[in-house]
Amino acid sequence: MTRIGLALFLLLATAGAGPAPAPSLPVPPIPPEHPPMDQSAPIPNPDARAPADTSSGGMQVSVTDFRLNHQDQSLGYARGQQFQDSEDRRVIQTPGLTVRVPLQ
Repeated sequence: MTRIGLALFLLLATAGAGPAPAPSLPVPPIPPEHPPMDQSAPIPNPDARAPADTSSGGMQVSVTDFRLNHQDQSLGYARGQQFQDSEDRRVIQTPGLTVRVPLQ
């Protein structure tokens, strides 16, 4: 008898822990009986053009430093302090050239 009672209790407990009933949906808006006839529906502009391409077609060379921009790693430190790796401790960063060649 104890096993049947325990099984019945477990069955009712698992059935009671099921998902809650879905909330009822709100009533959708009712359209007006007489819609306005003096306005047209919005449509996309057929004469719209894409922005002009401002990038140059040739190779670009610029002087840059090679400091990597890391995510903010100061989450575990006190206010005003942050983690510094060996690259951040350098007074002068390693200079270099960045060359960009467009592929067409």
